[in-house]
Amino acid sequence: MKKFFYKALTKGKMDEVSGYIDAESPREAREKVVKLGFLPTNIYEENPLAAKTVNPADSPTLPVKHLSLNEKIFFTSELQVMLSSGISIIEALNVIIEHAHKPKIKLLAKDLQQKIAQGSTFADAVRPYEKVFGEVFVSLCVSGETSGELDKTLGRMTGLLKKQDDLKGKILGMSVYPICLVIIIIAIFLLCGFYIFPTLVDTANIKPDEVPFTVKWVIDTCNFLRHNLILVIILLAAGITALIKVWEQSSVKRFFDRLLLDIPIVSDFTRFVNLSSFFAVMNVAYEAGVPISTSLELASGSISNYLIKNQAKSIEVMISKGQPLSQAFGVTEFIPPTFNVMVATGEQSGRLGAMFRDIVIAIDKKLDMVADALAKAFEPALTVVIGIVVAYIVVAMLQLFAGMFQSMI
Repeated sequence: MKKFFYKALTKGKMDEVSGYIDAESPREAREKVVKLGFLPTNIYEENPLAAKTVNPADSPTLPVKHLSLNEKIFFTSELQVMLSSGISIIEALNVIIEHAHKPKIKLLAKDLQQKIAQGSTFADAVRPYEKVFGEVFVSLCVSGETSGELDKTLGRMTGLLKKQDDLKGKILGMSVYPICLVIIIIAIFLLCGFYIFPTLVDTANIKPDEVPFTVKWVIDTCNFLRHNLILVIILLAAGITALIKVWEQSSVKRFFDRLLLDIPIVSDFTRFVNLSSFFAVMNVAYEAGVPISTSLELASGSISNYLIKNQAKSIEVMISKGQPLSQAFGVTEFIPPTFNVMVATGEQSGRLGAMFRDIVIAIDKKLDMVADALAKAFEPALTVVIGIVVAYIVVAMLQLFAGMFQSMI
């Protein structure tokens, strides 16, 4: 039996209590605290293995520096399936080494296998890859291995990674239409400037000083691009680099983060995207046996918006002072009142993990609705842009035909 220290709240008056309890794992410790009639807020083993830290500077050079989201999903899901089948971690990694299609995944599995063969735990072996997988992944692996439920933890992590992939797909899907529209507009502009307008001007024998301004501007711009293509590419690359550098400035990012929350519909989309990631991590971490305070810290790291992240940090401070989670959510107005009622119900019933899961499902439905509304809101604006471009081309063509008609008289 291991000795766990716990902090909890009484279900009635929500007073903070603490003490020690004997259990085999953090999950069992939490269940025992719940049976005592308390709501656990923090549970950890005295001198736990998870407290061990590794200085990145002391770590050897890693064979893999980056994995795509799909590569992470593949590696995690394959490992989880084999561990759930009773295959040892060494054998599971060996299967991945032999059958993985991506060289990076083979190198990763081989490095982990060697470290484990030398006596390291899986959690210790994967810890140097925190920048590759993220803090959430490493922390959950530590918790899962300590509790003896690494396969279940990897399963939860696979679900979390797939959810991140779904969110990424939603955002990319919304971007396809505007990107295609921009490409079409650029193609029409270049087609008119390089071929259509010059051909019509030459055919009609219109003098250079008689070419309409709307036509001349398009032709001159395309001619400049033709003769200065390398310069344009260099300027474009420099401009993109400058924008990236400017974006990396915290003050600029804070300005745009604040701006996004001030625009109707866009603010709802931004907030629900961040809340979806936040509660997905909360659900996975809490059900994996991670203390609520640590779960909050991990979930806060998944938030990209500066203002929303500040709210999450405020909640962390309140929880550290013994306030119930629902009260902290209510004070900061971090989530809509309906979701806060669900959190309060979960606290009182001891089913907080299930409530986190239900909140994730509800937020995803809200996110789908907001995404549809945002797409519909963009459609009129994009229609206006198309109308302006078409109107410009029509006016230019009419002026050109008028010049052609005058030259024939």
